[in-house]
Amino acid sequence: MTPTGPTRPGSTLGQMTAVRFGAFTLDTRSGELDDGSKRVRLQEQPLALLRLLIERPGQLVTREELRECLWPGGTFVDFEHSLNAAIKRLRQALGDEADNPRFVETLPRRGYRFIASIVPADRTVSEPASSVAPSVRLAVLPFSNLSHEIGQEYFSDGLTEEMIAQLGQLCRGRIGVIARWSSMAFKGTTERARAIGDALGAEYLLEGSVRREGDRARITARLVDARGETQLWAETYDRHVTDTLSVQVDVAARIARSLTMELAPSATTLARPSSTSVAAYQEYLKGRYFWNKLDDDRQTWSASALSQALSYFRSTTALDPQFAPPFASAARVHIARAQQYFAPPRTELETARNLASRALDLDQNLADAHLAWADVRRMLEWDWDGAEAAYRQALALNPSHENVHRRYSLMLAIQSRKVEAIREAELACDLDPFCMVVSVSAALVEYLIGDFDRAIERCRHILDLAPEYLAPRRLIGAAYLQVGRTADAIEALEAVQAQGINAPVVTAWLAHAVAVCGNRARALHWLERLERLGRERYVSPYHRALAYVGLGATDEALAALEQAAVHRDPALAYIVVEPRFAPVRSDARFVRLLGEIGMAREDSLAAS
Repeated sequence: MTPTGPTRPGSTLGQMTAVRFGAFTLDTRSGELDDGSKRVRLQEQPLALLRLLIERPGQLVTREELRECLWPGGTFVDFEHSLNAAIKRLRQALGDEADNPRFVETLPRRGYRFIASIVPADRTVSEPASSVAPSVRLAVLPFSNLSHEIGQEYFSDGLTEEMIAQLGQLCRGRIGVIARWSSMAFKGTTERARAIGDALGAEYLLEGSVRREGDRARITARLVDARGETQLWAETYDRHVTDTLSVQVDVAARIARSLTMELAPSATTLARPSSTSVAAYQEYLKGRYFWNKLDDDRQTWSASALSQALSYFRSTTALDPQFAPPFASAARVHIARAQQYFAPPRTELETARNLASRALDLDQNLADAHLAWADVRRMLEWDWDGAEAAYRQALALNPSHENVHRRYSLMLAIQSRKVEAIREAELACDLDPFCMVVSVSAALVEYLIGDFDRAIERCRHILDLAPEYLAPRRLIGAAYLQVGRTADAIEALEAVQAQGINAPVVTAWLAHAVAVCGNRARALHWLERLERLGRERYVSPYHRALAYVGLGATDEALAALEQAAVHRDPALAYIVVEPRFAPVRSDARFVRLLGEIGMAREDSLAAS
């Protein structure tokens, strides 16, 4: 293959005349590469190597595949030396590093993977601009709480989170804003600005402090150049508590002027309704505090934390029914309760729909409201076009909203839009690099599109960082099963079962795994335990169906899936691509169910 030769059938380059990644643009017809200011000189083999890698973004390209494409049979060459040299020259041209790659990742002894987001340079109007990762990145560090009053942490944390949201909306398309979870990792840190910037991949840092005294707040904000460790400006605001959102707008506008001189947002862009009630606003911040209160090790919500968050959001809306954010936040809590099976999901999703609708009635420019609306459309209504439109609108309002990228990537994976799904998942990881929930979601996307090796590798990396986190251990068990590592699959799932977290789901997965491995008696033991759990709490019929499929009980499995449809189980649409449902996929009842949820399309069925 030569750099200007044809692309392979079905590659991501096939319909693109040019692609963009980072600051680089590659003309797929001529093979010319430029960095935005000049043409980058690449020899034939490195350029051909680049084309091969970006044909399969996010996927492993093995050394054997590279040999066949670049040095086909009959070509005499020292393959190992030539490939290593081509990779080295490619990295030099891209300014990439093997130890800390931004573009080309090495998988020792296996091959290479292109890890940067790739988008068409000749983008059509239907493609969301949010798919492009901004070249300038900003991290809002946790505002220090200097208040003398006890229990004011919620206020400084809430201010930090609201500032992130404001900047994500204001600087859309120009500045990427690191998400809350990763920024919060540096709460109380003594790390230098350069080290923080390097860790988060951020050129600029916003840091500050809050001092509360009664209904007054003194807020200090400083913008810092991370690389040079120099302060660009600082400002102090003495305001009434109810003026805090206007302070965020002022600071956000100042940052925008400092970093993007051409950015001149209008007043309507900056405006965001704030509560007129001191009590209501404080209740809202307390709700956000508990909404973000995940178990540090297990990275999951507790039912009590969600209940506390919901209680504060309800209190906020009672005090100020014209304040939109608590309606959107409450909708997201109900969606989380449905996904965690803390209550029957249909009721939770219907409540979320009403709350999201109310939030949108009050404020059409609230990204969280569009996110909740998209989730409801996807999980409750099975309205895929409506869900996609809402996700895109949320990203148009705030391209730095990592949760929108994450949720959207899962929907794209369900629809077998593999390249787009990986792109959105990687953008979420890029915006929130320290969040294990985002990383597991990316691994789930890889699992759903059939890249089991990559899902396993990502789960292993997560478990190296957070050994107590159970979600990747559960997912790695499912992936092991698909690659034939049955003993490893059962060991991983039994390890999760021993912890007792989300027991019904894990029990169902374990019953399925041991059944397909031939241990029917053990599978029936776990199924019996699952039935006992169902007498104590809500058990997802979708996951119960997995246990029946493993046992070969087709009628029971399909009956459970039909019940999942009635209950609007949030996981139901995964049946389109979930490999564990392969044994029942040809059954007419299964095909009918696909039609019911709006997924009985030829492309979806073929991809299954």
